[in-house]
Amino acid sequence: MGFQGNGVTMLNFDGVYRPQKRLFRFPHEWIDLADVPETNLYCSEAALAEIERRLERRRKRGAVLIGNGNYHYVTYLLLKDISEPFTLVLFDRHTDAEGGDDVISCGSWVSYALKHPRLQKVVIVGPSVSPHHLRLSPNITVLPFDDHDEWPKALIEAIPTGSIYISIDKDALRREDAVTNWDQGTMPLFRLLACLRLLLFHKKVLGVDICGEYPPSAVDVFDPFCREARRKNEQANMAILETCFHYTAPHLRPAS
Repeated sequence: MGFQGNGVTMLNFDGVYRPQKRLFRFPHEWIDLADVPETNLYCSEAALAEIERRLERRRKRGAVLIGNGNYHYVTYLLLKDISEPFTLVLFDRHTDAEGGDDVISCGSWVSYALKHPRLQKVVIVGPSVSPHHLRLSPNITVLPFDDHDEWPKALIEAIPTGSIYISIDKDALRREDAVTNWDQGTMPLFRLLACLRLLLFHKKVLGVDICGEYPPSAVDVFDPFCREARRKNEQANMAILETCFHYTAPHLRPAS
């Protein structure tokens, strides 16, 4: 069914995307959030309201690059625009559905998202914990990553709606394909891309966001580990975006 998008929105919390020059080949816009306090890991009510206000200025609807996984709660705001029944498909090493937070955080935002009146189901792909040991809402289905050819079919079968929103935290990927500041999973990038192609073929994709960048530091230029982390993450980001735009929006492919 394809991807409903017209470009890429880059959120600037900490400057992590500035060195990833290849990403700027896509039709894009830049939303600066670096001056908003109380946003790292936990987000205060005032900060959340300010982020939402700035997101309302978006002209590019489709793909959003959030930044570091500490800001993954922004997905909760991005879902607010959706006015039709949908399923949230979340690729993540963690469930992000912890309850009890007084303020929204990168570890609790899925619990907040479940209050969306049009959200029918959350399918989480890649957590490290067996779903049998989790105390989660009955509207959440957890699919631990299983590296075999039949596994993506289970993903499609778990989605009850024709429309979906896809959120990707690169900590679901193996270390060879991405580097984050959280513990990471074992999913190869090519398996994630295969899932995306399957979802794009069978479902109407209302939006996609990506997080899981390695946090920048002043010594990046001198640190081989930081440079390698940025290279891997930029490559993964490019592959994900190219997959999303390739079949349904060829005019949005990156400029050469």
